[in-house]
Amino acid sequence: MSVVRGSAVATSRLWVVAAVAALTLAACSDSPEETPDPTGSTTSASPSATTESPTTEAPAPLPAIEELTVVPGAVGPVTTGMSKDEALATGLFDADVEVPGEECGRTEPLGWKSAYASSLDVLTKEDGTVVSLGVRGEQPRTADGLGVGSTLKDVTGVYETAEMTEAGYGQTGVFVTEGDAWLGFLFAEDTEAVGPTSKVLMLEVTTGTRPDLMRDGC
Repeated sequence: MSVVRGSAVATSRLWVVAAVAALTLAACSDSPEETPDPTGSTTSASPSATTESPTTEAPAPLPAIEELTVVPGAVGPVTTGMSKDEALATGLFDADVEVPGEECGRTEPLGWKSAYASSLDVLTKEDGTVVSLGVRGEQPRTADGLGVGSTLKDVTGVYETAEMTEAGYGQTGVFVTEGDAWLGFLFAEDTEAVGPTSKVLMLEVTTGTRPDLMRDGC
């Protein structure tokens, strides 16, 4: 029977303690939560930066049709004589608009936005230059409230020196000028029959030449 001396037992215990300590230190060093700092403070990983997607600015809303004002040579910001690009820059027109109807079969350089198209029209040259603007609906009106449905008495009450003359198709036109800019009011009756209670059917503005106050289908 062999005898184990005390010094050998003590040595074996020291190796066991050292192994346990080494394993403990290795486990602590694998922790990803904190990084030792020489100053004694701890640091944590900063959150990743977020990138905001760019926003597109919403287009400005169209003005209500009643906010447009009819004056000689212009309706709202649109003036006769404007180029196609200048007219499109107002935001009130679409470019290269197809004329509805099988018998027409053509495309116009400019057309009013749908919010205005039932009341307003535009005539242009081939290059899109605005020649004439017509008002067929009750809006827009002049600053004095004159428009479709106003009477001859209303018109001559505001424009006392307005010129009255025959228009196409046996109708009557009453015309106002400011420099070379024109505003015309169309009445259904001829010059012999038109009277104070006759009502405006249409307005037209032009520059340089008097409005003819006529619109044909195509």
